[in-house]
Amino acid sequence: MKAALFDGSQKLKIIDKEKPAIDKGQVLLKVAACGVCGTDIKILDGQSHSNPPVVLGHEFCGEVVETGAEVAELAKGDFVSVDPNIYCGKCRFCRKGQINLCENLTAIGVDIDGGFAECCAVPTGQCYTLSKKPIINAALMEPLSCAIYGIQKADIEVGDRVVIIGAGMIGIMMIKLSQLAGASQINVLEIDEKRRQYALDNGADRAFDPAAEIHKIQKLKQEDCDAVIECAGNTTTAKLSIDLVRPGGTVVFFGVVPNNEVINLRPYQIYKKDLTLRGSFLNPFTFSTASDLINSGKIDFSSIDIARYSLENIQAAIANHKGKNNLKTMIEFI
Repeated sequence: MKAALFDGSQKLKIIDKEKPAIDKGQVLLKVAACGVCGTDIKILDGQSHSNPPVVLGHEFCGEVVETGAEVAELAKGDFVSVDPNIYCGKCRFCRKGQINLCENLTAIGVDIDGGFAECCAVPTGQCYTLSKKPIINAALMEPLSCAIYGIQKADIEVGDRVVIIGAGMIGIMMIKLSQLAGASQINVLEIDEKRRQYALDNGADRAFDPAAEIHKIQKLKQEDCDAVIECAGNTTTAKLSIDLVRPGGTVVFFGVVPNNEVINLRPYQIYKKDLTLRGSFLNPFTFSTASDLINSGKIDFSSIDIARYSLENIQAAIANHKGKNNLKTMIEFI
């Protein structure tokens, strides 16, 4: 089979690889689609952990073509999305239910072979059955499950005013989830004009350019925004999040600011505004919620701006993702 191998260099290599053998508790998937994620880029740039040589790709779906001897819950022909994060269940964090902080966490497509390949062996417990069409919904289950955790951390109540900073794919997901949570007003800050329009097309009430529309941002600070969800991942927007939220409000840091960067923070501001600041890491116990939302039709990504590439053109796909030319970049096999 064809696979895109990460060998520790900054480029993925298309190789011929033996079809993986499965054990008694695994299924073999014929991969249908796999999303290119910012984590993949960070791995290639040496900014994020991986375990080379390994096939990357952790946002993927596919059809079950073979089942292990002890697999009863899945059958050949089932179409599934894969939760890549495998926790040990034994460490102190797992025993507290904080599985995203597992001390022995491994991830398909990061530590073990993932979805940038024609086939992938997956533990059956990581699979969630979905409708086959549209495939894009199944391929986006993993980032959706992460966004759901972020929305849970925001504690949005019916009627709340929400600010979402960044209108990439995650920002669009946060808009849709804020709608479902009952937000009365969804404001989006995004410097890219095309993405501001995407935000409005997908449910945002207002979309501002924080670099050019300073007066509108100043006015927004006076509008009692109950929750701010930072999805851009830079120090400027991280600081702005704290400035924008109302006294007693909640800020969720979802975007990944580089580890070595810092912001100047006045503890008095946190104290006086009685703020709640929260991080949002991975997707603990939210994959089934994502599956329910997709299967019920409450969330649908079929009209989202997607760039589709073959596996052989994965380097062009990575360049497209880096260039932010589309909301999402996808490797498709069918």
